[in-house]
Amino acid sequence: MKKIVNKAMACLLALSMIGCSNGTNEPETKKTELELVATLDQAILGLASGKCDAVALDGTTAQNYVNQSDGAFVMTGINFDLTMYGEHEGNVAAAKKGETEFMAAINKCIEKATTTFVDPAFPHTYYTTWVAIAKKQSGTEDEEAEKILADLGVPIWTDTPVDETYNYLVDTTDLEKPELDLSNPTGKLKEVLDKGTLVIATSPDYPAAEFITEDGVVYGNEMMLAKYIADCLGVDLVIETMDFNAVLTAVDTGKVDLALSGFGWKEDREEAFELSLGYIGDSSVSFHTLIVPAADADKYHSLEDFLGTHIMAQANSLQEMYVRDQILALEEGE
Repeated sequence: MKKIVNKAMACLLALSMIGCSNGTNEPETKKTELELVATLDQAILGLASGKCDAVALDGTTAQNYVNQSDGAFVMTGINFDLTMYGEHEGNVAAAKKGETEFMAAINKCIEKATTTFVDPAFPHTYYTTWVAIAKKQSGTEDEEAEKILADLGVPIWTDTPVDETYNYLVDTTDLEKPELDLSNPTGKLKEVLDKGTLVIATSPDYPAAEFITEDGVVYGNEMMLAKYIADCLGVDLVIETMDFNAVLTAVDTGKVDLALSGFGWKEDREEAFELSLGYIGDSSVSFHTLIVPAADADKYHSLEDFLGTHIMAQANSLQEMYVRDQILALEEGE
């Protein structure tokens, strides 16, 4: 009996050392694990505690977390391939499927905000300027934002709310607005106009698009866009904050009218919701990447190097799609 036990223990030891459970001398391949979390902060805590090997993020947010890590994290410089998803630039707003008239009005507001210059002598659109201001406010300012603000000379936002709850976001009094035919609305557009409010949902954990300031107010360039849209429709703005995973559900169930929460285009989103025109606030190339502990930076030179690792991403995010399509798919193809 003792010989049998010793033999079993020796086999277990050998299995743990060389992965011979498949009856070969080849090491057993470790499966890549994608763990989805509700918030990006959870993912960053996972990276800091060693629970995961990498976190998938958009480039701006990745740089923001790296800057705040005091050298603990680095960006790998390995970016996901965005060309495989077609021409879908910028973020999009989402409304309930079938609300085409409502989305048509939203699109006219977005088109105006993203094509109209603040001033003929100031070569930046409304939305580009809002992005620069939001970056300054959130501490994610970059060289491009600094230049825009320097060109602008003075802020175009107020530090204190004035007449209405969200007036601090943007003063649209002197801004051009699109021509909207609101004389005979139907569906969601009629509902919004009748109640006099546009209720939007957002997850305020994505600076500079949406975040909560130290004063506890919801801010961000997408929130400025929401305020502009509400003013164009002649209604008040109401912002509902929630976890990212709940934002689209709130639209689908009718709890809110519109979602603006850093959404990029995804095929399943387009199938399930009415998506707006894409809006982008600067000329920087959008990219999505992975961050890792600084001590592990030399391990990663391509997406293939993430096979067998534990990756965290926000549930229902673009990064979840990218990891599945471009890392997990590599594993499935082996």
